[in-house]
Amino acid sequence: MQKKFTFGSFSAFDQLNDDGCYTAQSRYLFSVGADKLKSVKGYVANSSPHTKNEQTRRFAIVLKNLKNVTVDGNGSRILLTDKGSFAYLENCENVTITNFTFDVETPCCPEFTVIKTGLTSANVKFAPNTRVEKIDDSSFDLLCGKTKIPVDGKGITYVRALDADRNAVFTMGKEPADVFSKVSRLDILEDDGTNQTVKLSFKSLCPLKNGYSYSYRTNVRDEAGFVFNNCKDVALKNCNVKYMHTQGIVAQFCQNFTAEKLDVRPKPGQNVACTGNVFDFYACTGKVSVSDCYFCGCLGKIVNMSAQYAKINGKIDSHTYACSYANPKYYGIPFCGKGDVLAVTEVSDLASTGRYQAEKCAIDIINPDLFNVTFCDEIPSDAVGKVLENSSVNSADLLFEGNTIYDVPSAALCVNSSGNHTIKRNNFKKVTKSSVYTGGDAVKDFTAGRIGSLNVCNNRFSDCNSPVIAVCPEVGETVGDFAEKVTLSGNDFSESEKILYDVRHVREFEFDSSNVCDDEKYTGTTSSCLSVRADEYEIRY
Repeated sequence: MQKKFTFGSFSAFDQLNDDGCYTAQSRYLFSVGADKLKSVKGYVANSSPHTKNEQTRRFAIVLKNLKNVTVDGNGSRILLTDKGSFAYLENCENVTITNFTFDVETPCCPEFTVIKTGLTSANVKFAPNTRVEKIDDSSFDLLCGKTKIPVDGKGITYVRALDADRNAVFTMGKEPADVFSKVSRLDILEDDGTNQTVKLSFKSLCPLKNGYSYSYRTNVRDEAGFVFNNCKDVALKNCNVKYMHTQGIVAQFCQNFTAEKLDVRPKPGQNVACTGNVFDFYACTGKVSVSDCYFCGCLGKIVNMSAQYAKINGKIDSHTYACSYANPKYYGIPFCGKGDVLAVTEVSDLASTGRYQAEKCAIDIINPDLFNVTFCDEIPSDAVGKVLENSSVNSADLLFEGNTIYDVPSAALCVNSSGNHTIKRNNFKKVTKSSVYTGGDAVKDFTAGRIGSLNVCNNRFSDCNSPVIAVCPEVGETVGDFAEKVTLSGNDFSESEKILYDVRHVREFEFDSSNVCDDEKYTGTTSSCLSVRADEYEIRY
């Protein structure tokens, strides 16, 4: 039975029950301070590896153990007045959040514009509610509203070129990764309570450019815009997202996830909508669908779909391995559950040497990087030194359709799960690294694994860097096939760099004549592919 509910106060979200359609009867502004945020303690995939403890995050909406629920904001706005996150869903099934605008009072991403440069100095004007707090002449903290951001030399500075399109928010320049770490002296020239003008003196030549805008992010991922944990058939639809701090939308251990008609772009006067990846999919199965969305002002990848492996460090008994995560960003998260099928794989090429059913996974209470995996049957003793892959997860099929991706200072889509993936009818514009990317880093931390098929069709790529599409897994001295089939058809490439595709270690690759390019300079490269069909593309002047 469908229910109606009028949101009279923010506490209305505490009263949701199963089998309900809850709709705000009018548009509300929920201005949410720290006192109204709910704390959730736990681990989130791809979080910062700086601490080995469970992190407490604070969310505006917390939904647990709900089924068949729709929360319709009817255009309402949730505005966070303090640092925090928007929504956390755990053990939910068939739950949809729709028709909200999610915003923050002050983005925790310092921004400034250069108004004057000298040989070794620059005068900069900080954005409203962004400022510096001096400790002494050479050391300082950054402040965004009430949030203090230490300058530790590990952050990243992004630049918006003076001649860039207004919607093209970010372009990676050749400036130092962390401009603030180069400052030798800081002087506050003017402070009217809203804007602050500061003189930055540098240890060497001034790395900033007059008239350019800069934004700064730290490498600490202590928040996430949305977290979906162990959910099934959940969706986020028809929502505007103005800012997500350090991480975006994280779905972990989920089956069937839908994002539809999301508009992720900064609010007026700001340059950043998300300081990390917009989507992180970890250990997901079923169908992952992202459709008819708009992304702009996002500093990380739009989609990051990672494979996950564990190192086998030793054998405890005939049924149990001692293991650890190769990538510390996944500490504390259970590697597998009872009944999962795990593959013992070779480090050199991630080829499976056997598959075994897990009985349990026990995480070390002192060091959550370490865990023991117990199997139902006896396991071979020669597996020590190899890696485990959880074949029961990391297998979701991605459908990325009808989206617009505008100015990404990273790779746009990084897809490394073993499913079959379709990327079609999207508009990619101003992507600094590859627009579609699979593989490349498994030799280090084993987050890039084998994929099934990849179908990239009927997309438009304009002003994108090369290779525009990269399918290049690198695992040791790999000689095996890492993808069954990659097909590129009906795509339109214009004003991009030279290499359209770089495809390696694919069983079957096809680049057909329906692809259109605007200049004959374009090329494509393949290597170690069993079957290659690369037709001449049409050159359109």
